[in-house]
Amino acid sequence: MTLTNMTVEMGAKTGLIEPDEVTYKHFQSLNEPIEVLTSDRDAAYERTLRLDSSEVAPKIATPFAVDKVSNVEDVEGERIDQAFLGSCTNGRIEDLRLATRILEGRRIHSRVRLLVNPASMRVYEQAVKEGLIEKLVESGAAVCCPTCGPCLGMSQGVLAADEVCVSTSNRNFVGRMGDRSSKVYLASPATVAASALAGEITDPRRLWN
Repeated sequence: MTLTNMTVEMGAKTGLIEPDEVTYKHFQSLNEPIEVLTSDRDAAYERTLRLDSSEVAPKIATPFAVDKVSNVEDVEGERIDQAFLGSCTNGRIEDLRLATRILEGRRIHSRVRLLVNPASMRVYEQAVKEGLIEKLVESGAAVCCPTCGPCLGMSQGVLAADEVCVSTSNRNFVGRMGDRSSKVYLASPATVAASALAGEITDPRRLWN
């Protein structure tokens, strides 16, 4: 979802990812039919890239553009006021599991607000069943409704003047989450969780357990 959502920011009209076995199994578990679209087996591509994601260091998009990307370790120490875990692009059950893995047994920084928005009611229900919601609340997080809100400054966690937020959402333009003087950094669920604990942007590899 994240890749297809963000292709427009790279100049594409649309972005498609062919379903794999994980996708098939997911929809089978939901007992929902899907219409499968695939590329022609003899399709010609302008360019094919193969990347080993295990070799990619944690990344972060700095204000005020989604493609203004740095390694997290290069911007560590930036003080934050808010951390946002969720949205349509990074509020899946896997994202909540990952963040909980880092937050469990720890408390967020006393100065930081940590907001959690599951991507859907189904994700919310699953997180409750797995005990993730309880653990997130114990860490100091505020769990919000599974809907749009903080990502576009519509409700919950609207940023005040000069506040800084590290977010798993998908846009960080001027005024995106509130006051025009506020700043939004876009990062992974792991980076957001680690930063909420430290009170500043933090490479999650420092807290991995």
